[in-house]
Amino acid sequence: MAKKKPEEKPEETKKEEVKKKATKPAPKKKEAPPAPPKPKRAVYKKIKVNFWRTRLHDEELGIHQQLKYQAKTRYFSKNFDIEGVIEVDGEKKHIIAFNVDEWEEKPIEDKRLVCRYFTIMEEGMDGNQKGGNFKAGIELSVTHSLIQSYEIKIPAPVFFMQIPGTISLARVVRGWRLMGTRWTFPLLPEQPGDKLQMVMCKGVIGPGRNYKIYIGDQKIARIDGQRVQKNFEVEIYDEEYAKDKSFVKYMTLFACGCNFMHEAEKLVKRLYKKMKKTGTSDYKMPKQELDLFKNPRMMRK
Repeated sequence: MAKKKPEEKPEETKKEEVKKKATKPAPKKKEAPPAPPKPKRAVYKKIKVNFWRTRLHDEELGIHQQLKYQAKTRYFSKNFDIEGVIEVDGEKKHIIAFNVDEWEEKPIEDKRLVCRYFTIMEEGMDGNQKGGNFKAGIELSVTHSLIQSYEIKIPAPVFFMQIPGTISLARVVRGWRLMGTRWTFPLLPEQPGDKLQMVMCKGVIGPGRNYKIYIGDQKIARIDGQRVQKNFEVEIYDEEYAKDKSFVKYMTLFACGCNFMHEAEKLVKRLYKKMKKTGTSDYKMPKQELDLFKNPRMMRK
């Protein structure tokens, strides 16, 4: 039998097939990879606390400067000596002063430490002095230190930090730690909606006073301290906290306190050792420390 010829496709069908072949979808262009996120700054604020001795400089110049600060603010006490300078982001901003003779010359039972920093005083174009304002202060409470030491059974100094305009006094307390040192202080609510936060300063084992600063598990700053040179450098890694004026002042004060921690521990250790068995201390509390125990509710009456 003869084979059947295949039926020829209509002309329209042939045109449609040719059209389909001609209109194949073009290959998709590769999408450009997303731009990498802008790297965050490693350090958002850098503070250098540098202690030096005015006695190494011109003595008369030092006394003349101190009289100017005394005239400007009552927070610069008559027994203060200018002992250092603070740089913020590479610019000299403040001077440091404390009661040198009371801290270094008096017997251990009478030692007292109050350290404050002020804006640098400069002469303006009109001849008037500008600056010299009290910014913040830190002081050692021997009485609170003995209480804390008796609680955790090791010498534990306690410092109080004061910021003008803030009613509350933040306590810097040494706590117990198996290896190294640990200090904590609170960030107290200042505005509606603020929450209580605890700042933990974990000491790094080694020479100097080096600390990693945490809030919870987040490392937000560090302090690199060289006690021999009396230099303490603060780096803040979190942008939000670098903009927080109170936090910056607290970190500056903590760096100032690092200069005195070794001697404060020796002082507290000696006094605590005497009261360890009896629970009684012969330390005579000065009025300034007794005032820290006042009941604020009674003070309002």
